[in-house]
Amino acid sequence: MTGHILTVREPAGPPIDLTGVLPGRLAGDGAGVTVICGRERHPLDALFDIRDGGPSGSLILRPEGAVLDAVGAGMAEGEILVEGDCGDQAGRAMRGGTLIVEGRCGAHAAAAMQGGRLMVAGDAGDFLGAPLPGGTKGMGGGTVTVGGSAGDRVGERMRRGLVTIQGNVGALCCARMIAGTVVVGGGCGPEPAAAMRRGTFLLCRAPDPPPTGFVDGGENDWLFLELLRRELRVHGSWPAGFPVAGTRARRLIGDRSAGGRGELLILSEA
Repeated sequence: MTGHILTVREPAGPPIDLTGVLPGRLAGDGAGVTVICGRERHPLDALFDIRDGGPSGSLILRPEGAVLDAVGAGMAEGEILVEGDCGDQAGRAMRGGTLIVEGRCGAHAAAAMQGGRLMVAGDAGDFLGAPLPGGTKGMGGGTVTVGGSAGDRVGERMRRGLVTIQGNVGALCCARMIAGTVVVGGGCGPEPAAAMRRGTFLLCRAPDPPPTGFVDGGENDWLFLELLRRELRVHGSWPAGFPVAGTRARRLIGDRSAGGRGELLILSEA
């Protein structure tokens, strides 16, 4: 038994919502599976060429320039490989399995994610790991790796899990964060960790200006950093600008204006 390869027939047109198109749910030619394109629902095989291919339990998507939204939404097992860019809500409410995006992804990737792994080779849009529109709960588990940069509000209201970004992030990263870990290899935009309650935000340099509501806890050794470094280096996601050894970091504690006890850890050279 093999997986499936889906190639978009006509790239021009409105975004295609792939909610429900998951490994293990496609049988043969995908008969009975429908997707939304624009305001209309279409049979899957009307918009995609479907053929067998790839390992069992896998799904390969070839956008050919089309915008594919909600790739991997609700995914619990298996693997999805996107040979190109994704639209919005990649990995939304994901519970398990692996979603690999060889290009970029849009806004609300990993929104309300509970488990599994999302790997994006390029940039990610706004609200990575944040709540869905109108929601109150951000990412609650799983692992996200971004090879490029990300937009505003990364990890907003995050409750659990690990997000690693090689490049820069925009404004309000880790805003209202409740728990979890965010690692940023580049710089961050204005107002990082605003109203942060708990959790850990790792940076290679202190934000400028320093976030209000945080107090300086001094520089100390943090042994968990070595364990985290080992884990991330296995997947090639330890940021290139971070120290290759050592456990020292300067700790900023806050956001005190919100009664928070979160931490910004500024890594030091060994």
